[in-house]
Amino acid sequence: MTAAISISNLGYRLGDDTEIFTSLTASIPAAIVGLVGENGIGKSTLARIIAGQIRPSAGHITGAEGAVYIDQLLPHTEDSVATALGITDIRSALSTALAGDAQPGDFDVIGDDWDIEERALSALADLGLTLDADALDRRLSTFSGGQAMRIGLARAALAGDRWLILDEPSNNLDEAGRARLATLLRDRTGPTLVISHDRGLLTSVTTIVEMTDQLRVYGGDFDDYEAMVAAEEEAKLADLVDAKKSLAIEKRQRIELETKLARADRKAAKDKENKRRPKIVMNGLTDFAQKSAAKRRGDKAADEAEARSTVNTAKDALRRDSSVRLDLPETVIHSGKRVLDITGGALAQPRTVVGPERIRLTGANGSGKSTMMAAIAGRHDTGAPIDELFPNLAVTVPVSIGILDQQYRLPPTLTVMEAVRENNHSLGPHRVHEVLAAMGLRAGRTDQLCSTLSGGERFRVALAKSLLQDPAPQLLVLDEPGNNLDLSSLRALVTALGGFGGAMIVITHDDRLAQELRLDIEWDIREFLAPVRVDVDREVDEDRVEIPKEGAYARS
Repeated sequence: MTAAISISNLGYRLGDDTEIFTSLTASIPAAIVGLVGENGIGKSTLARIIAGQIRPSAGHITGAEGAVYIDQLLPHTEDSVATALGITDIRSALSTALAGDAQPGDFDVIGDDWDIEERALSALADLGLTLDADALDRRLSTFSGGQAMRIGLARAALAGDRWLILDEPSNNLDEAGRARLATLLRDRTGPTLVISHDRGLLTSVTTIVEMTDQLRVYGGDFDDYEAMVAAEEEAKLADLVDAKKSLAIEKRQRIELETKLARADRKAAKDKENKRRPKIVMNGLTDFAQKSAAKRRGDKAADEAEARSTVNTAKDALRRDSSVRLDLPETVIHSGKRVLDITGGALAQPRTVVGPERIRLTGANGSGKSTMMAAIAGRHDTGAPIDELFPNLAVTVPVSIGILDQQYRLPPTLTVMEAVRENNHSLGPHRVHEVLAAMGLRAGRTDQLCSTLSGGERFRVALAKSLLQDPAPQLLVLDEPGNNLDLSSLRALVTALGGFGGAMIVITHDDRLAQELRLDIEWDIREFLAPVRVDVDREVDEDRVEIPKEGAYARS
């Protein structure tokens, strides 16, 4: 039986001595476990240490020997399918053995895996990808993001009883792919650690581990975790209220003491002036009174300082919510204004967007959704097969359009401030800071080069740049906006876009995000498509894709 993962005093520093985390300690049960935390906190680094890919700077881990790690960057690598599946060495040994040139070590590599290619292709087919043996040598970069992630999940299906670590596995997966992922997790015999911000996926786990400057383990799924966190916050708010009451009492008592001491001082001064007692006695009484008053003032000041410290501690214990609703009056459009007209292609009738409509563009992975977004944005220079997928398509956008694709394109040599103001030089720095704060970007990032930003930070800066362009956008096009956002940033995104007054077209496979963004109109990409070589519309299973040979295009 696979053991729980024990983490003891774990620390990690980069080569330049930058500290990523320190003194992490926890016991992760051998179950289906979700790992959550803010972007940049070190979740992927922790996962790679658990999997043995990198060594910690301090501390140790036990119970994770032989763990299989599926990287979230898998779709962007130049590795082959076989490498992603972890079967390259076995295939090489098999090839040598079948050619009659096997060495003793080859049989050790093969073990019981003589049918590894058949099992790998079967695992891929179970996840909706029909490949032949030759395709195992193809590069992952020739597949769509969703297809590449499914190849990673096929590796997960081959992991057996070992610990499986999935880093953002639902990124780029469509609805059918997410359903298969949930099935894979449910049917696994071994334990799984899932790093994710996908709230739907996290409802299928049995334990949540929250990573901040420490690791906290919560029993139950994501809904249970949110309920426990809410209860904790309620208790912390009650503590803060009590602390503020105690501080108010201390302040009142200090004022009462000062009033009492002032009254005594006036009486003593009057007695001394009237010479009611001998001078030596009066001086002695004055000296004693002054020392006594100083002590009482000091004690009361210390009590008040302790009460104020308790208030500050209670405030610090509360979780920070960076959600700020933006005021974007320039984006507001009249309910009767035409925003977008689409004709041609395979459309039976024209599609029109009027007023601040919010539309969700749906379809399977590789079906052409991102290509449609490129067509709407007028980006015919991206290499997307617009004419092949949507012949004779005519798009008219009579308003300013803001675009955010999955690449989050930003000029790498500019700072964040320079990049946001690039298309609006009259924009003041204060407004940039205000919008970026609403997006959840931490203070001090505006002077940082765009090339040094994390994926989540790049998204927030790119969105701010789109919202603040001149003229202001009245149509916003977003391609998988939630892929690289942590949970707090997702909340900030939804709240911030509540102030956007224009129309919106969004590609997302996250039903919860679609609901929160109020995407109440749905367009199915199949209604726009002309027949092509990639068949994603089979009645048996619309998501089981026959992958074309390398060099033939696949829908993006």
